[in-house]
Amino acid sequence: MTTPPAGTFDGQSSSYTYEPPTQSKSRPALLIALAVVAALVIGGGAWAATRMLSGGGDQPASALPEETAAYVRLDINPQVGQKIAAVRFFDGLDDEALEALRGDDIRAKAFEWMAEEDEAFAAIDYDEDIEPWLGDRLALGLVPNGSDEPYFGIALQVKDEEAADAGLTKLQEVTNDDGAPSEGLDWYFQGDYAVLTTTDAVETMQDKTEAGTLADNDTFREDMDSLGDEGVLSAWVDAEPLATLADSPMAEQSLDAASGMDPSGALGSLGGTSRLAEQMATGRFAAALRFSEDSIELTGVTRGLDGLGVDGGDSGHLILDLPEDTVGAFSLEHGDQFVAQGYKMLKEQFPEDAAEAETQAAEAGFTVPEDIQTLVGSSLVLSVGPGVLDLQNDPESFEAWEIAYRTETDTAAAQDVLTRALGLTGQPEVDQFLVRDDSDGVLTLGVSQPYVDAVTSGGDLGDSAVFQSAVPNAADADSVFYVNVNSFEHLYLSEIEEQQARDALESLAAVGYSGSSDADGNGEFTFRLVADE
Repeated sequence: MTTPPAGTFDGQSSSYTYEPPTQSKSRPALLIALAVVAALVIGGGAWAATRMLSGGGDQPASALPEETAAYVRLDINPQVGQKIAAVRFFDGLDDEALEALRGDDIRAKAFEWMAEEDEAFAAIDYDEDIEPWLGDRLALGLVPNGSDEPYFGIALQVKDEEAADAGLTKLQEVTNDDGAPSEGLDWYFQGDYAVLTTTDAVETMQDKTEAGTLADNDTFREDMDSLGDEGVLSAWVDAEPLATLADSPMAEQSLDAASGMDPSGALGSLGGTSRLAEQMATGRFAAALRFSEDSIELTGVTRGLDGLGVDGGDSGHLILDLPEDTVGAFSLEHGDQFVAQGYKMLKEQFPEDAAEAETQAAEAGFTVPEDIQTLVGSSLVLSVGPGVLDLQNDPESFEAWEIAYRTETDTAAAQDVLTRALGLTGQPEVDQFLVRDDSDGVLTLGVSQPYVDAVTSGGDLGDSAVFQSAVPNAADADSVFYVNVNSFEHLYLSEIEEQQARDALESLAAVGYSGSSDADGNGEFTFRLVADE
């Protein structure tokens, strides 16, 4: 599958610039390109649509085969609550930015790109051939067929089937004249949707859809129900049926790209045989992008990742008791169990390397992974206080280094491991700079005595309105990441010359992430961008 062309949106000039791909086209690639264009066309009118209180009708899952294993859906006319929240969230944006979002310029530029990529598209007139029938929703579906080239389908909501048939016929005429009729554009109608696919697949796709749709798939419905509101954008992947694509050019291209971004080369050495890859290949994933009154939220669920969960149990959730003025923090519950699970997977994948590591650790007086588990503990938090913002004025002040590590563990054993580890550095003065405190039964490490005292004394970060908006379920999460952007925006806002970008960043209050999983390999995560009140 060819990656959709990259593009950039310049809010100041209200223009969309596409950079056409250099590789040769295939019909699946053309379908993907058409999906991108349709998304842009639909998205160009999104902000007017959010002010219309409708949003009923079938979702595009009702027009794709039940065997669909990968599904990405765009809906610019979602549930009423989502639309109201979106309008409220963006209400504070610069008027020029909102006008750009409401405008038709993105649509025009999308079709301009298609004309540049294929001159035949110059014959397509949006106002006459597309606008009269194109609805508010679309989805891209991938249907495995036992080979490394799956079927593709793009479900486009239509307002007028007769007009859609005429417009698509014209599109077919200008795109199919390349000597490959079996890979030409074709379609079928299912309910309120036209499903675009290739000529050699259209009959099979239609038969499969009439036999049962993705919306009828119990597993799909259960996963999407767990996800909740599907918001403006949502996706679902069932990895196991996609296993036939592991050796496809698409997969190889993706692995090459990932390896190119991995300076260690670890991804290349793992390839498709790693335990993690095997586990991911049996799982399912669902995610949605949605709005609340004060945030943009990306949320997701995972199902069936056998062997990647932990037993859980009670833990400290130490992040909740940090000082309220905490600038940033990362926490992990049941870290000792995750270390054991990760080391088990590593040992299965690289037994010789693991054995060598254990031998070297034993020679140094350590036990792997037990000593690491001791340092990590059942609950840990790494926190950053506001004092670090003054480091630019006095970088040599230890008191300004407001960074602390806290872990709920066997404090005596952890202190012993730490002392022996620092002894191996050959620089005993390092230990003198390290502040240790286990007076509250939790081991706290840092270099600023006042800050260590502050985090040991406890605080009310968990009750902070900004924290709760960014991480609403922190008390139940296995991992949490939190940054109070308001705390340090004064350090960079003055450096941003473009007023619109500066105003947008100034409206951002905090960033938050939380994730959790259970022993059965089921998990969930939420990432939020929170706006100022």
